[in-house]
Amino acid sequence: MPENKASLFLRNPFCRAVIISKRPLMREGLQIVMKEKATESSQILLADYLDLSSEILDKVDVVMIELDSSQQEFIEQCEYLNHLKSKSRHVRWIFIVPAHLRNIAVERLLTAKTSLLSLHEPMSSIIEHVFNNVGDVERISKYLLQEQVAQPSITDTVKTNLTFSECRVLRLISKGWKLVQIATLLEKNYKTVSAQKKSAMRRLALKTDAEMYAWIFSDRGKRELSIPPYNQGI
Repeated sequence: MPENKASLFLRNPFCRAVIISKRPLMREGLQIVMKEKATESSQILLADYLDLSSEILDKVDVVMIELDSSQQEFIEQCEYLNHLKSKSRHVRWIFIVPAHLRNIAVERLLTAKTSLLSLHEPMSSIIEHVFNNVGDVERISKYLLQEQVAQPSITDTVKTNLTFSECRVLRLISKGWKLVQIATLLEKNYKTVSAQKKSAMRRLALKTDAEMYAWIFSDRGKRELSIPPYNQGI
C-alpha cells in the first residue's frame, strides 16, 4: 500500500513547474519540498502572475497560482488567465483560491486540465497535485469543497476605482516598462495601452506623469497595485 501511494505521488518526478504567489514563504517553501521529493524537478518562482510570459509557458508542464483578491478583480483575472491557458494547451493549471471565490472559479477556470485548491490546502496535497496528472487527483479539492464561505466584506463588494487593465498597465510602468514594451508584452496595440494609461490617470485625477509616478509609489498606490511591500505578505 505505501508503495502504491509513493508511485502515485511522484507520477511525474521530472515536473517543470511555475510557482506564483505573493507570499515568499509559499514560493520558497514549495520549491524546497518539491526538490526534496524529486531532485529532477525544476521550479520557476514568480510573485505576480503578470510576469508569466509565453516563453516561460513553453518551458513548463504545470503552473500553480495562488489567487486571493476581491470578487471584481478575480473575475477580471480569470479573463486574462484564460487567455494564457488558450495559448498553452499542454500546461496543467493549479489555482489556489479562497472559499468565497470557489463558485466563480469553478465557473470560469475549471477545465479538463485544471485543479482548484484551497488557500488552507496542506502542503502534501499541493505537492500531490503538482506531480500528478489531473485524472489522478481531485479536480476540486475536498478542502475547498468543505470550507464555509465567509460573508464578503465591504471591500469585496465595492468595485475598485481602477479596472484590471488599467492596474496592469500602471503596475508594469512601476517596474520601468515603457508603453511600447508593455504593448508588445500584452500583445496589444500601442494606442490601446496608451489609452488605458490615460484612462487610469483620469480616474485618479492625475494630470502629469510626475503626478502619476507619485501616486504609484504612494502608500495608496502601492496597496491598490499590489506593489511591494504590500504584495509580499507572509
